Amino acid sequence: MSLSLTLPAILLIPLIGVVAIALGAKPKATALGASVLNLIPGFLASGVVLRSGELLFGPDPIPAREVFPAKFILGLDGLSLSMLWLTLIVTLAAIGSARKGIKREKEYYICLLLIGLGALGAFLSVDLFYFFSFHEVALIPTFLLVGMWGHGDRSGAAWRMTLYLMLGSMVLLVGLIGLFLAMPETARSLDWRVLSETLKANPLSLGTQHGLAILLLIGFGTLVSLVPFHSWAPGGYASAPAPAAMLHAGVLKKFGLYGLIRVALPMVPDGWKEISWIVGLLLAGNILYLGLASLQQRDFRWLLGFSSAMHMGTVFLGLISGTLLGLAGAVTLMVGHGLSAALGFAVAGEISRRTGTSWMRDLGGLAKRTPQLWFYLVIAAMASIGLPGLANFAGEIMIFFGSWTAHPLLVGVAAWGVVLSAVAMLRAVRAMAFGPMSPAVEAEGVTDLHGLRETWPFALLTLALLLVGVIPLVVYGPARPVLERMVTP
Repeated sequence: MSLSLTLPAILLIPLIGVVAIALGAKPKATALGASVLNLIPGFLASGVVLRSGELLFGPDPIPAREVFPAKFILGLDGLSLSMLWLTLIVTLAAIGSARKGIKREKEYYICLLLIGLGALGAFLSVDLFYFFSFHEVALIPTFLLVGMWGHGDRSGAAWRMTLYLMLGSMVLLVGLIGLFLAMPETARSLDWRVLSETLKANPLSLGTQHGLAILLLIGFGTLVSLVPFHSWAPGGYASAPAPAAMLHAGVLKKFGLYGLIRVALPMVPDGWKEISWIVGLLLAGNILYLGLASLQQRDFRWLLGFSSAMHMGTVFLGLISGTLLGLAGAVTLMVGHGLSAALGFAVAGEISRRTGTSWMRDLGGLAKRTPQLWFYLVIAAMASIGLPGLANFAGEIMIFFGSWTAHPLLVGVAAWGVVLSAVAMLRAVRAMAFGPMSPAVEAEGVTDLHGLRETWPFALLTLALLLVGVIPLVVYGPARPVLERMVTP
C-alpha cells in the first residue's frame, strides 16, 4: 500500500464497511472484517512515524486570507499514534464482543463502525474544523445506540448525554472560533501545526489566553466528564449496550483530553497555567466526590460508570503538572484507562447477558460458575485500581512523580483516590465472585465464556493492558518529542 494512501485508508475501510452493511452484507462479519483489515494501514503508518516522526496526507499548510480556510489534512505523529492504536484495538474488541440476537442488527453494527470512524478521523485530523466535525459524527451513533439498544432508563440517559455533550461541543466550538479570530488576520489558520508555531512565536495577550483557556476547559471538560459537567457519564454508560460503552468510555472520551493536549497546552499555555488552580479544584471533585459515589453503587455497570469518570481527575493532574513526566503519564493513563474501561464494560455486558442482572448482590458465586469470565473481571478491576504490571499503574505513577513538585496536595488527593477505587472494586469483586452461589448465577443456562470465538476480545484487551503496563515506553516513547515541545519555553 502506498504511503500516500495509508492514512486515508484508515478512514475509508470502516466507511466501506458501513456502505457494504447498508447494501446487505452480513453485519457482524463485515464490521469485524473491516476492523481487522484496518490494522494493516495502522501498522504501515506506525512504521513511518517511528522512523521519521510524522506522516501527513493532504495539502501544504493553509495559506492566509482564505474565507473558509479548512482543508482536509490527515496527520499522524507520536502523540496521535497512541490514540490511533487505542481506537483500532477497542473498536475491534467492541465489535467482537457483540453477540447474536440483536434487533436491527444492520443499524447496530453501522453505528459501531461510525463511532470508530469518527474517533479515527478526530485523532488523525490536522485541521481543527475536521478535528471537531469527526467527533460530532461519532456522537450521533452513540446517542442512537443508547436510546435504541440500551438498558434501564435508556431514553433518559440518551437525552442527558445529548444535552450535556451537545452543550459542551457548542462551548468548545466557541472556544475554537475565538482562538481562530484572536490570530492576526494575515496568520489565521485552522491547521494546528501552523497555529502552534505561530502562537509560540507570537503569544496572545494573557487576558485573551485566560478567556480561551476557560472556554476550552469547559468544552473539552464536559466531553471528558469533568466535575461538575459529569452527570451524563455514569448513567449513560450504565444504560448503553456494552460495545457502545466500550467505544465511548474507552475511546471517544479521550477526544477531550487529546484536544486539551493538542490545543490548550501549546496554544494558550499562559492561560492554561492561570486556570490550573481551577482545574485542580475540579479534578479533586472527580477523584473525591465520584470516588465516594462509587462506594455507594450496587449495580456493577453504574460502578464502572462512576469509576470511569473518577479516573479522569488523575489525567487532568498530569495535564497541569507542567512537566514532561506528568504529561507522559497523562498520555499513558489515557491509553490504560481506555483499555481497562473497555474490558470492564465488556465483562459487565457478558455478566448481564448471561445472568440477566448486573446487581452485585445477585451475582454471588460467579467465580465458581464462570471462572474465565471471573478472570477477566479481576483483570479489569486490578487495572482500574492501578495494580503494578498493568497500564494504569504506569500512567498514574508517572503523573504522581511528575506533579509532586508543583501540586503535592493534589498528588495526595489522587493517592487517596486510588484507595477509594481499590475499596470499591475489591468489594465488587468479592460480592460477585465469592460467597454462596446466587439464584441468578446458579440458574440453568448460565455458562462461561467458551472457546476462542468468545474469549478473544477479552484476551486482546488484557494483552494490551499487560504490554503497556510492562513496557510503557511503547506509548510515551513516540509521543516524547511532541510533549517536549510543549514544556520547552
